[in-house]
Amino acid sequence: MGNPLMWLWNGSVPLFTAFGIHVRAHASLVLLIVLVLLFGLGEGTTVEARVQSMAILFVIILLHEYGHCFGARATGGSAENIMMTPLGGLAMAMARRTPWSQFVTIAAGPAVNVLICLICGFGLFMTIGVWPLGPFSFGHAFANATHAGWFQLSPYLFWFYSVSYFLLLFNILPVFPLDGGQLLQAILWKPMGYYKSMLLTVRIGLVGSVLMGMVALATFGTMMGGILLLCIAVMCFVNCMNMRRILLTEGPWAFSDEDESIYAAAYQPVQTKVKKPSKWAMRRAAKAVEAERVEQQKIDAILAKVSAHGMNSLSWLEKRTLRQATEHQRARDASHRR
Repeated sequence: MGNPLMWLWNGSVPLFTAFGIHVRAHASLVLLIVLVLLFGLGEGTTVEARVQSMAILFVIILLHEYGHCFGARATGGSAENIMMTPLGGLAMAMARRTPWSQFVTIAAGPAVNVLICLICGFGLFMTIGVWPLGPFSFGHAFANATHAGWFQLSPYLFWFYSVSYFLLLFNILPVFPLDGGQLLQAILWKPMGYYKSMLLTVRIGLVGSVLMGMVALATFGTMMGGILLLCIAVMCFVNCMNMRRILLTEGPWAFSDEDESIYAAAYQPVQTKVKKPSKWAMRRAAKAVEAERVEQQKIDAILAKVSAHGMNSLSWLEKRTLRQATEHQRARDASHRR
């Protein structure tokens, strides 16, 4: 048997398979559920209330992740696994690398939360006569409906509605890698290009994660949500920092393939028709070749000067041109290796 601590860090428990998607629970989530049931870290004081709160949260997050999977499949991608963790779900959705496919795949998750709110809102309207505009609009309605025959169903509808509503609002925050941050990048991808859109997104995410952490610290001593929010804020901050470091280290040349339509072929079925390059792509390729030729001419002239008079004969501008050419060549080599 392996190390229990390593299993707690990397292990998982298979739950079930539905629609060709394997659902697993991370080992840390199993531990969290046990702690909630034993010590009452969830909503409610009785065991029954704790079980209901955890079950409702689990079901809504799972449906949210299934939305991502179906969104990826609908746009020609694939999805076969979902991992449930204490910080939410993680759908292994391999969407095609195009702005539209990425947008649909990401937006499908929050769309499930909207659908849950609509269904539960209609149920609440039928039971207590109030169409919800938010979880805070039910106080007087519940106070006046305690003797209604259908009221026994209303708390569960309200519970599902409230959890889905708050998860929706939280997920659409423009903090990468939350759905809102990924949606922002997918929207900016086409007008700005992949590199610039991702760089802007992670910068916004850094600011948003810091603000999220401040809110978590302000509520740390009043509710468990403060602890969970702090963990999510730290996760978002680290993720944004890592992505920013990769972007700045590799440079825009390393991500140029993300803006080419041929990159999507890796996520398409094998039997695909080869599309003729567009005029825009051909012009862009011609400009790139011409720029590389001009740059090579400059480098040849600089190298000839170095051979004749030494490195000290170069001006600051010539040294800068030589350094930039070296960085461009490294980026092209890295792109070819991938």
